[in-house]
Order: sequence, then C-alpha cells, then structure tokens
Amino acid sequence: MSYLSEQLFARAKPIPTPPTGLERTLKGAHITREDPFFGLRDLTNPASSDYLQQERGFMERLTRSLQETRDELVREYRSRIPEPDESYPTRRGGYEYFTRIEPDLDYPIHLRRKLGGTEVETVLDENEIAEGHDFLSISGIAIADDDHTIAYGVDFSGDERFLLRVGRLDAGVITISEEIASTSYGFLFTNDALQLLYTRPDDAMRPDTVLTHALGSDPSEDRVVMHEPDQRYYLDVGRTKDRAFLVISASSAITSEYWLLPPTGELDSPRCYRPREQGLEYHLDHINGTFYLMAAHEGEEYQLFSAVDEHSPWQPFFDLPSSDRLESFELTTLGLVLQLRSNDRTKLTYVPFDSRQGIELSVDDPAVTTILLGNPEPLATTIRIEETSLGLAATLIEIDLPTSTRTTLWQQRVTGDVSLDDYTSYRVYAPSDDGVAIPVTVVHRKDLTLPAPTLVYSYGAYGEPIDPTFSTMRLSLLDRGFAFAIAHVRGGGELGRQWHDQGRLHHKPQGFRDLMSAIDWLIDQGITTPELVCLRGASAGGLMVGATLNLDPHRFRAAILEVPFVDCLTTISDPELPLTIMEWEEWGNPLESQLIEELMASYSPYDNLQATRYPDLLVTTGLNDSRVSYWEPTKYVAKLRAISPSTNVALRVEQDAGHMGASKRTEAYENEALVQAFLLAACTALPSN
Repeated sequence: MSYLSEQLFARAKPIPTPPTGLERTLKGAHITREDPFFGLRDLTNPASSDYLQQERGFMERLTRSLQETRDELVREYRSRIPEPDESYPTRRGGYEYFTRIEPDLDYPIHLRRKLGGTEVETVLDENEIAEGHDFLSISGIAIADDDHTIAYGVDFSGDERFLLRVGRLDAGVITISEEIASTSYGFLFTNDALQLLYTRPDDAMRPDTVLTHALGSDPSEDRVVMHEPDQRYYLDVGRTKDRAFLVISASSAITSEYWLLPPTGELDSPRCYRPREQGLEYHLDHINGTFYLMAAHEGEEYQLFSAVDEHSPWQPFFDLPSSDRLESFELTTLGLVLQLRSNDRTKLTYVPFDSRQGIELSVDDPAVTTILLGNPEPLATTIRIEETSLGLAATLIEIDLPTSTRTTLWQQRVTGDVSLDDYTSYRVYAPSDDGVAIPVTVVHRKDLTLPAPTLVYSYGAYGEPIDPTFSTMRLSLLDRGFAFAIAHVRGGGELGRQWHDQGRLHHKPQGFRDLMSAIDWLIDQGITTPELVCLRGASAGGLMVGATLNLDPHRFRAAILEVPFVDCLTTISDPELPLTIMEWEEWGNPLESQLIEELMASYSPYDNLQATRYPDLLVTTGLNDSRVSYWEPTKYVAKLRAISPSTNVALRVEQDAGHMGASKRTEAYENEALVQAFLLAACTALPSN
C-alpha cells in the first residue's frame, strides 16, 4: 500500500548525500567499533557543515509540502486556547501572583496584586526580555520577603547556562543592579533579603558549586559555600517549609545528602544533616520544630520518618499500605500530605499529626493523574492539587484539610467547537514477555472506527513516570481519526522505584520489550494494526523508540524521534561530555563493565541500524543542546541514509534552541503541527491504481 508521505518525500528531492571521510575507529575498554560519521561533531569541517545545510534544505522542502495541513492545525490549536488567558492566583506573602498570556505574544507576563486589592502590577514581562532574541528561557523568578528584591535567570541560546539578574521591583518596573554570569537553575534569597544563594555549573553542565552573593556587591567577590568534587553528584538549594533553614542538597541517581544553613547571616559553614551513604536516598523538610524525611536504600521503596534534629535517630512516622509507594510529601502545620502511587494509580493521602491516620484525598481512577501542588504559605491549612487525564482538562482543586472539603478553583478552558464528552480515556494492561502487566493509557474519540492509526508514546528512564495529562493540541490528531496511547514501560516510575530498577542498567532492554508487548496488545485488541502503528519519544525516550524500531523495523508506519539519545554508547563512554559521569548510575559505566559495554552495543540505536527499509521518520535536534549533542541525531540520520536509501527520513535542525526545543509559543504550535502533519501524511493511504 502506498501512502501520501511517499509522494511528499519524493517532491522534496534531492535527498541529502551522507558525508565521507568522517569515520573513526572507536576502541572501548573491551570492544572496538567503527563509526562512519564520528567527525560530524566538528562543524568547522566543511563536510559536516555542508551536510547539515543539505538536511536543512531537504526539511524546508518537505515542510512546504505539509504547509497547508500545518497551517490548518495551527489555526485549530489557537481556536481552542482563550486569549488572553490567566492562571489562578497563588498567594505568597502580601501578594497573590499569576500569569497571563496575551494574544499574539510568545511568552507569559508574570503579574501580581496586593491581597484584597484590584490594581495589577507587572512582575516580569518575558516578551520584553526576549526582544531582539530568537530564543528565551527563564530559569526561575525569586522574590525576597521584602516583596521588592527580585532575581531571575535568562538564557538566550538554549544551552541552559543562565545570566542571573538581580534588582528591585517597584510599581511594575525592575531596576537591575547586578548580573551574575554562568549560573544554573537553583537560587534563592535569604530571609532578610540581603544575600542570594545560587548554583553554578561546571564545564560538563553539572551544578557543582553553591555561592553566596551579598546584594549590592561585585559578583566577582561572591563566596563559595560548597563545592562538590564527585562528578556523580549535582547540587541544588532550597528552603524548609517553615523557613527555618536554607538547605543544600547533593544528589546522584541513587544517593543523596543534605546540608543545613541559617536563613540569614553567615552562610559559610553549612552543617551536614546525615552524611551520604552509597545507595541511600533521603529528602527532608521541617515544620513545628521537627524534621520529616522520606528515605530509601537502593532497590527499596521510600518510607516516612521524623527526627527532632540531625543528631536524633529517625523514628517511623506512618506505615504505608503495601500497595502504596511514596513519591513526595508536603508539610502543613496540621500534618503531611503524601504523593503516592497505589499500584499504577496516582494517589494523595493526608496524615494529620494528631491521629496519624491516613485520609485519602484523590479519585479512584488510574487514567486520572492527581498532582500534589502544595501551598507556599507555611501556615496554610489548605493544599492545592491538580487533576487531569488524556481526556480531562487540567482542574485546580483546593482541599480544606480539617474537613476534606474540595473546592474547584479553576479549570483549563477549551474554546472553539469542542466537547470533551466526545472522547474516551482508559487504562489497560498488556502482558509483557515475562508475564508482567504493562500499564497502557489510551484516548480516542468515542465514535472512532477501530482499528485506527495509533500514536504510541513512551519514555522509560530515570524513574520518571509519564502520567496522562491533557493537551488541546492532541485533539486535532484525535479528531482526524487517530488513537493515542502511553506505554508505561519499565525504567520509568509508574509503579515505584522497583519499576525503575527493572528497566535500567543491565535491565535496560526490558523497556524495549515492554513497548513491543504494549504494541502487540493494542493490535490484538483491535485498536490498531501493524500497518498503522506510529511511535514517538524524546531524549531518553528517543533511545527507547530507536532501539524498539531496530527490533522490527517493518512493524511500524512512522516514528518521531525528538532530540533522541541514539548514540548512547559513544556518549556514555566519554567522561568529558556533559552529564556523562552523572549518567553512569542510570545506564552503567562501559569503561569499567564489559557487561554494560557489550549490552549497550547491542541496543544502541545508532550502532544497530540495519540495511533495510525503516518506517517514515522525523528526527529533531538543536544545535545548542547541552544534554543530547546535535551530532547524535545527525549521525543517526546520516547512517540511515547511507545504509537504507529507501527509508523516508527527515532531520529538523533548530539553529537557536537546545534540548527543550523552541521557546516561542507560536513556534511550539508550528513544531507540533509539523509533527502531526507528518503523521497524518504517513497514515493517509493513496488509492490503488
């Protein structure tokens, strides 16, 4: 059967010619590999720069063929989003803060008004900051307790190295007094608004240093509070709920450590709460004169503890049911609210200090994601949660803890000719190759005729759960006859820490088998057919998709690989590259383990490409990506062109973006419309002659 995409790829010719003369023999600790496109990492080489230019030209021609559908999709996206659109306000101190999206502007405007007042004041207009720049990312906004001292970080390239601006906010105008170069995401003011604590990344983009800046001083005089020499660990800064302590956390993939600082005054001598122990993760907070902790040794699930101070033994605080796994908690003066997973369902439980009896606050529906948002006010007796699903618009709910009364504060508005009652969302379970049930969440129109084209999304890494959330843009794909599914494979965190452990290190290939099993189930249940299955994954999820494609390239109709980690063995074998050493606890260290090196060589998407036709592929990358370097997706496409000329593949190179993609709202719409237009063309069968 022929598909529309074949015609569109043919119209986009000439096809880029893979470069030559860029090969290198890679001698690992235990095995040797040939890399025909290693030299693509050198953009000063004319062969590399010329090839990228060819790929840009090919992508531009293909995009023109999709432009009519793309424009139509963008119009639909915009018709569903009310403009202007405001978030629900959140109280902090004497103000309530919210954001607004204005028509035809690309970035949010951050606003506030005094409690009980009506006059709105601008805190930060990202559109003004972005003027003259093609990209903008804000690392965060910190406002001190005086309500006027402000700090925010700006990145104009996408490399996630921020210029931290410090100033004073008065009547909607910020006067910048100092700028601190090369900072990371974490920063906060001391309680007296006289100092700023912030993190700085090393050359490998690991936040390895915490510094303190005295407001009004020269940033070159900033003092180092802590430096972390172990390259497996990264540093972050925070504050306990009761504002009694500033904290520095040192974390690796499986080990953590906390240091305490006073909220004001001298910050030069942090004291360690509990020294790190390999494999022990703990997280702490403080209220009512007591520390509360969640802790677990490697392979175990988190448990709750309390302690009067860092010298006191940890006492069990609340025994979780055997089916529940703790993910996080929020402190209030009345008790703890726990973010849990009960089997594969998100769950919230309130544990009052006076009774220590769990009170469930969430709905009993595995297809609904319940998210604990907490409350920034230390003395609040309410907490906020969000409920959403693939078919439920995000809903903000406030719960009064003494009475468990729920009040809906806000729901994401969907404008235009849309009725969410037309869609159905549900959770099903696919048996994997070892008999373990893999959760799969599905959404489609109720009137959809099955089997239908189905886009399957998966990630499966770092213990990160991919919980179902609502998307107005996804509705366009559903309205055009697609089903959408999330395969919650092992390696993620959907069923707790053990679910993660069963899909990392030497267990990593289990996630690929889980994804294939989920697809098999969707086919067996008549939701889709082998000719209409499409895959999508980003970053480590791009590795998931690339490795799964190699298991059976003929099994799929199309795939989207966004900033994909497809040359994993080469990257994870190079400790000079950003983040590599920190990644060893997730993927393993091929420099030390022959098992890991040989295993990664067996599943690395780039190393295992086959000389056979693959499904239609759209691959994306950003030249300023500091997490997955541009050359990984570029090499993947070049090799595929060389060994499988019949495969329809396109590479989209974003010149002014990093790992997170485009920052402008309009560009985000256009990029998603390109993906959906590509999928629609790939699944549109042409009439037979």
